Amino acid sequence: MSNYKPYKLKDVIDNSNKELFTVISTFAGGGGSSTGYRLAGGKILCVNEFVEAAVETYKSNYPNTPVLPDDIKQLKGEDFLKIAGIKKGELDILDGSPPCSAFSTAGKREKGWDQTKTYSDGKQVENIEDLFFEFTRIAGDIMPKVVIGENVAGITMGEATEYRNKIINEFDKLGYETVYKVLSAADFETPQDRKRCFFVAVRNDIMENAGINFMTLESEIYPEPVTPERISIKSAIDDCKNDPEQEKELFEYVQKGFQKKWIELLEFNPKRHRKPSDIDFIDINPKRSMFNMIRPCPDLPSPTLTQRGQQMSVSGVFHYAKNRKLTIPELKRLMGLPEDFRLEGKFDKQAERIGRMVAPLMMKNLAANIYEKVLKRTK
Repeated sequence: MSNYKPYKLKDVIDNSNKELFTVISTFAGGGGSSTGYRLAGGKILCVNEFVEAAVETYKSNYPNTPVLPDDIKQLKGEDFLKIAGIKKGELDILDGSPPCSAFSTAGKREKGWDQTKTYSDGKQVENIEDLFFEFTRIAGDIMPKVVIGENVAGITMGEATEYRNKIINEFDKLGYETVYKVLSAADFETPQDRKRCFFVAVRNDIMENAGINFMTLESEIYPEPVTPERISIKSAIDDCKNDPEQEKELFEYVQKGFQKKWIELLEFNPKRHRKPSDIDFIDINPKRSMFNMIRPCPDLPSPTLTQRGQQMSVSGVFHYAKNRKLTIPELKRLMGLPEDFRLEGKFDKQAERIGRMVAPLMMKNLAANIYEKVLKRTK
């Protein structure tokens, strides 16, 4: 097993100051992907995020980055270009993580199509599945050298084929070659088996200048795993400096509610990830419910942390040797965030912010590879 290497915001800023490439980020959330780009040497020119709680977290860590807090549907590419101080065609990377919950493997894929999404601060977005095409529209206005679109792994499965092809066709019309691949954060310095699909679209003239053709694009673009010995939860969080009050609050919450009965079924330090829905609990749990409650194996990476699952009242990933949910310092480690990364709001808001993030160290490795194989060759 590899060991997790904690780092600080200063390390992020020091790397970003190299200014190897430029990035504009849409659907920037609390700054997970931005942290990854900065670690790879990227300069974030501006971001777009309209959920207030996310903007607060972003600004508390990166106060000097301009934020466009509007719904992307109300924005044009020129709004970004103006604030970034660049012209169409000059940007290195346009980044975005448009929500696409209809294909989430954490829920029931392919249901909930075209529904309204409500965030915890009350803001709503209509027809969230259209947002990827707002992202491609902005890409057409800005015409960056490379576009990186992150999404749930479920977008590569089943009914999502038509939707995925539509995305690729949109980029094709704009003059880009596009590939997509599911990566796991566990292969990239992160103690969490968080699988996400990354679309990478490279502008045709940039392909030519970098000496890449469509046949070699996928093998060039995506990095090889850098942690073949995956990092275990135990090695990542064993030495976490937790607030004893937060630990006590999380434990007492379980003692008072429905979670107590179920989590106490699951042995400490199991040899594999365990759930109350496992077949050996069929007598107690004939409906095999509680499939989202997980006692993780301490010797494996964490299962995926979700924005709902790590809130106090919901069944998500618990501690491997304690009857409580994971603390914020533990969640930060499992997402690969800086130790001193600041999260705004109470526990549930902080847990939600973390659960929605792109794992920074996975993004760092992808961005660094794209810089080396594409952008550096065309500078």
